[in-house]
Amino acid sequence: MRTLTASFFVASFFLLVQTSLAQGPDAVVIVRGTTLNGFLTAVGPVSGKAPYNVLGMKGEYTWTVQNARIALAPNQAHFIADASVKVGPFSYGSVANGDVEIQYHQPTNRISVKVLTATFEVYTKIFGKKIHLGDVDVSKFYRPEFEFAGPQPVQPNVLVTLPGDQSKTVYITPVGQNLKIEQDQIVVTSNLVFSDRPPSK
Repeated sequence: MRTLTASFFVASFFLLVQTSLAQGPDAVVIVRGTTLNGFLTAVGPVSGKAPYNVLGMKGEYTWTVQNARIALAPNQAHFIADASVKVGPFSYGSVANGDVEIQYHQPTNRISVKVLTATFEVYTKIFGKKIHLGDVDVSKFYRPEFEFAGPQPVQPNVLVTLPGDQSKTVYITPVGQNLKIEQDQIVVTSNLVFSDRPPSK
């Protein structure tokens, strides 16, 4: 069985700075579904096993989950993976389905994508009758969050050198941040306010 322990952080993705508020937000970060699924593909298959004791029957079942992916649709995010289960001589294919939480954390300027649940049923059949053995939640194997940088500038202010050994500090304040899940992508936007005075706290 393979587990993941390290967090996954990408410094920045698809930062687009626009020059006019009339054209839309000042900064846009787009995280595409293919990026998330590329990471899940690199994780590869995950396998496990567990004992069962139902109706006086004891044994052990094994399972493998592969082809994990995150499906992004307008205002929705779901985890999907193909599962194969073997209970003694009986084997079958199933699908692991689960919920995905996507958030933007303004204080840290991070977009997080976290798999909350990813379950599939384990069962066997005796004389044609389905016997439920339990459910397997594989979300813990994908529990470390994907983290991406949001649409905020790296520096909160810029020192500008002026003639005559003069200088001025221009302060940059992000406002109006918004996260939206669209078809096959996550979009986080922000506007930027520039001032020669520090922002009020």
